[in-house]
Amino acid sequence: MSTNSYEEEFSVTEYECDYAGHLTLGAILRRAQQVATDQCTALGLTDDVYRRTHTAFLLAKMALELRRPIRVGERLTIATHPCAAQRAVYLRHTALYAPDGTTLCDIDSRWVLVDTQTKRILRRPPEELPLPFQPQEVPQLDHTLLKGEAQPDGIERAVYTKCDKNKHLNNTYYADLICDHVPLAQMTAHPPARLAIVYHNEVPMGAEFTMLRAQTGEKRWYFCGEGPEKKHFEADLTLA
Repeated sequence: MSTNSYEEEFSVTEYECDYAGHLTLGAILRRAQQVATDQCTALGLTDDVYRRTHTAFLLAKMALELRRPIRVGERLTIATHPCAAQRAVYLRHTALYAPDGTTLCDIDSRWVLVDTQTKRILRRPPEELPLPFQPQEVPQLDHTLLKGEAQPDGIERAVYTKCDKNKHLNNTYYADLICDHVPLAQMTAHPPARLAIVYHNEVPMGAEFTMLRAQTGEKRWYFCGEGPEKKHFEADLTLA
């Protein structure tokens, strides 16, 4: 078992796709999340280990670049490459490949290890949590957000079906919410090309927040999710 890379093959299913038969951004991120979990499990980093050491990995920011729509029925390879921590940040690069080796999508995610009891970021893992990730060179994407004067565009809530075992809105569902707040005529005419998200504060299960939106280009939008007392996330979406 390699600590530097891990890959799986899969076929794109209809339930992961939109009306046009294209794999949604949220579905791409859920595939990336699962392959990372599968690798960690294979390396012995199981839920029991995290529970015993009261630790968890939380996503700090993510950037995704999609070269073309990925269609239902395609058979793809997804490969993930985790890196050792740099200043408490763990970089993980994940890519989706066509059968001929062409890269269809790149994902650059930055994670932090936290103590679930104190809520503090850990610069070093506990001795009982030996992390096997090694330093390596992987592609890195631009996480820049082009901000604008965002205006309220509706209320969202961390509903039961979108929350994970940490009892907060799962990080992959932010992509779904963002795409749902793009004007429908634009979203159906132009497939997504790039998404960057900065996660500031988790949204607990049942909590509500205001979605704010600003158009920053012909096919580009800035989003912000704000609760009564804190900002939850910011994002930048560009369509092809």
